[in-house]
Amino acid sequence: MGAFHPLKIALSTAIIVLGFGAVYLSTLIFERQETLAKVSRYNVAWSAGQGVNEFLRLRQRVSDLATGEGSKLEAQLRFDIVKNRLELFRSGEFQPFVLEADDRRKTVESLSSFVHRAEMLIEQVEYPATAKAILSEMVPLEGELIGLAAEANNYGGQQVARDHQELLQLHWTFSALAWGLVLCTFVLIVLLERRNRLLIQAQQKLHALNATLVQTSEDLEKANSAAHAANDELITQNRLFDTALHNMSQGLCMFGEDRRLIVSNRRLATMYGLSPESLRPGSTLEDITRLTVQTGICSRDSAENIHSEQLSLIARKKRGTLLQELSDGRVLSILHQPMKNEGWVATYDDITERHHAEAQMVHMARHDALTDLPNRILLRDRMASELARCQRHMRSAAVFCLDLDHFKNVNDTLGHSMGDRLLREVAARISTLVRREDTVARLGGDEFVILQADVTQPADVDQLAQRILKVLSEPYQLDGHQVVIGVSVGVTVTSGISDDPDTLLKNADLALYRAKEDGRGTYRFFQPEMDARLQRRRTIELDLRAADFDEEFDVVFQPIVNIHTLQVTTLEALLRWPGCRHGPIETEEIIAVAEDTGLIVNLGEWVLERACRAAANLPGELNFAVNLSPTQFMRGNVVEMVSRVLTATGFPANRLELEVTETLLLEDSQRSSCALRDLRALGVRISLDDFGTGYSSLGYLRKYTVDRIKIDRSFVEEISTNHDHMAIVHAIVSLAHALGMKTTAEGIETEDQLEVIRATGCDEVQGYLFSPPKSLADVTDFLGNSRSKSAAA
Repeated sequence: MGAFHPLKIALSTAIIVLGFGAVYLSTLIFERQETLAKVSRYNVAWSAGQGVNEFLRLRQRVSDLATGEGSKLEAQLRFDIVKNRLELFRSGEFQPFVLEADDRRKTVESLSSFVHRAEMLIEQVEYPATAKAILSEMVPLEGELIGLAAEANNYGGQQVARDHQELLQLHWTFSALAWGLVLCTFVLIVLLERRNRLLIQAQQKLHALNATLVQTSEDLEKANSAAHAANDELITQNRLFDTALHNMSQGLCMFGEDRRLIVSNRRLATMYGLSPESLRPGSTLEDITRLTVQTGICSRDSAENIHSEQLSLIARKKRGTLLQELSDGRVLSILHQPMKNEGWVATYDDITERHHAEAQMVHMARHDALTDLPNRILLRDRMASELARCQRHMRSAAVFCLDLDHFKNVNDTLGHSMGDRLLREVAARISTLVRREDTVARLGGDEFVILQADVTQPADVDQLAQRILKVLSEPYQLDGHQVVIGVSVGVTVTSGISDDPDTLLKNADLALYRAKEDGRGTYRFFQPEMDARLQRRRTIELDLRAADFDEEFDVVFQPIVNIHTLQVTTLEALLRWPGCRHGPIETEEIIAVAEDTGLIVNLGEWVLERACRAAANLPGELNFAVNLSPTQFMRGNVVEMVSRVLTATGFPANRLELEVTETLLLEDSQRSSCALRDLRALGVRISLDDFGTGYSSLGYLRKYTVDRIKIDRSFVEEISTNHDHMAIVHAIVSLAHALGMKTTAEGIETEDQLEVIRATGCDEVQGYLFSPPKSLADVTDFLGNSRSKSAAA
C-alpha cells in the first residue's frame, strides 16, 4: 500500500496536468480558427476584382449592342451578375472595408444608383439608343470601380501579412503545448502500464475463455439468422417478381428451351382478350396463336404472319421487333429477345396512339395543313411516279398551275380567316373536277396544282381547263358574304422524253404567267418561246442591275406639235439603252423589268434629271414631258424626288409636264392622290398618258386634276378608215375640253390621220409624221430648221 500511495499521487498529478493542457490547447485551437477566419479577408480583394471584371464585361456587351451587334440575352445575364456583385459589396467581410473610407462608400452607392437606373432600361437594351444611354452612365463609374479594386487589393495584402505573422506565433505556441501534452501522455501511459500489468495478466486467461464462448455463440446465431434471411429474401423476391410481372404496362411471356411457356403476366392475357388461366405454363406458341384467333382479336392471316416471323427469329436466334394490328384497330409492338438456353422472352407493348401519331405526322409532312391536299413534297413524288409510268407505257400527263385572281382583295376586305375559308372551298371544288387517279395539291398562298394522269387526247386537257375556269369563277357564299373571284391557269403536257417534276412545274408556271399577262381569267398552254422569253428577261434584269446609267443609257426627245400652228410646244423625254450588250431592246421591255425589280425609282430619277439638264440648252418657251411609273409612287417619295431634281438643275417647274398612266389613278390610294396634289403644288403639270387603253373612268377624271389627256396611238392607227375609232377620239376630245383639259393624239404618221384628228378638235399631235425621237443635238437642229421655215413662211 505504501508503494501504491505515491503512484496514486503521480497519476492524479498527470491527470490534472493533462486536463489543464487540454483546456489550454482548446483555447489555442479556438484562437487559431479565429486567425484562420481572418485570412479569408483576402476575399475582399477577390470580390472587388470580380466585380470590376463583370462590370467591364457588361460594358462590352452594351457597347456591342450600341453598334447594332451582340446579344440582348448576354447583356441581361451580365447585368444580373453585376447586381449580384453589388449585393456582395454590401455584406460580409466587404462591408467593413467599404465603411472604412467615404470614397469607397460613395463608389458603392454610385454603382447601386447605376444598377437601379439601368434595371429600367435593360429590357430594351437591344435598341442602340438605349444601349448608348446605359453606356454613357457606365463610363464615369469604370474608373471609380478600378480604384476600389486597387484599394481592396492593398487592404487584403496588409491583412494577409498581419494574419500570417499571428498564425506563425500561434503555430509555435501550439507546437510547444502539443509536445508537452505528448510528454505528459507518455508519462501517464508508463504509470498506467505499471499499475495494470498484473490485472492484464489475470484478465488474459479470462478473456481468451470468454472469447471462445462468444465466438461459438455468434457462429450459431449467424447460422440461424442466415437461414431465416435466406428464406425471407426468397419470399420477398417472389412477391416482388409477382407484383412487377402482373403490374407491368407491357405484356410478357417467357418460353424455355423446350419451347413451352414458363411464365406470363395478366397484361398479356388482357391485350388479347384471354383469361389468365388460359395462358398456363407448358403451353406452346402455337397454342397461344390459336387462342388469339378463336377470340376474334386477331385475324387468321395476321396471327399466322406474326407466328411465322417469330419462328424465323427463334430459328436464327435473333432479336427483333414485330408489329401486329389487331381486329379492334389496336397496334402491338412485339419485342422478341432470345436467351442463352434456347428459350426466349417476348414483351408486348400497345403502341396504338404512338403509331397513329406517327402516321399523322407523316400525313402532315406531305399534306397542306389548311386544305389537307397534298403539298409540294407529295406532289413531286406522285409526279415522279406518274412520269415513270408514262415513259413505260408511252402515255402523257398534264400539269395545271392555278392562281386565284383578286384573292388578295378578299384577305384585305374580309380578313385572313375568310380567305382561309375561301381556299378550302376552292380546294373542295377542284377536287370534284378530277378523277381518283389525278392529284390536286396546294403549294402555298392561292396557288394550286393539278396533275392530270393518263391523258389520252388533247381534248381532255382543254375540257378540264375550261371546267376549272367555269366552276371556280362561280360565286362563293361565306358567312353571308358573296365572294366572286376568277382563276388563271397555266398548262403543260409531258413530252414523254426527258420530263422531270421541276421542269414541268416551271413550264406550267410560265404558262400561268402568260395567262395573267393576257388579262387573267383564262388558261394558256406552255410554249418553248415562253422559257426563252423568261431567260431573256433574266438577262435584261442582270444587265440592268449592273448597268452604269451615265455610260450605257441615253435620253432622246420627240416633239409634240400644236395642231393649228404646227409649232413645237413640248418635247417628250424617252429612254434608250444603246449600251445594252445584248443588242437593241424596246423601251417598254426596259420599263417592265425596272418596275418589277424596283430599279425604276433610280432610273426614273436619272431620266428626269437628264431631261431637265438638257432643257438648259433649248429655247425657254418649250416645255418638257417626262413619264412617271406607278411604281415610283409606290416605292419612293416621288414629290421629294421631283423637287430635288428641279432644285439641282434649276429647271422651272411650270415648264415640266409629268405623264402618268391610268393604272396609277385606278389604284385610288391616298398616297397617290396626295402625291399628285403636292406635285401640282410645285407648279408641275400632270398629263394622263395612253388614255383609252385601260379602265377609262369619268370618276377619276373628276377626282384627279389633270392638265392634259394623251389619246393612245391604237385609236389613231385606223382613224382614217375606222369610224368607231374616230367617234371615240371625238368623244375623248369633247370630254377633255368640257373638263378644261387639253388633248394630244399620239402616233400620227400620215397626213390623212392628221386631217381626221384636226377635225375632232384635238389640240396637239405627236408622231413620226413630224419627227421620230431624236438626240439632243438632232432635236436642236430640228427646232432651228422649224423656226427658219416658220420665218420664211
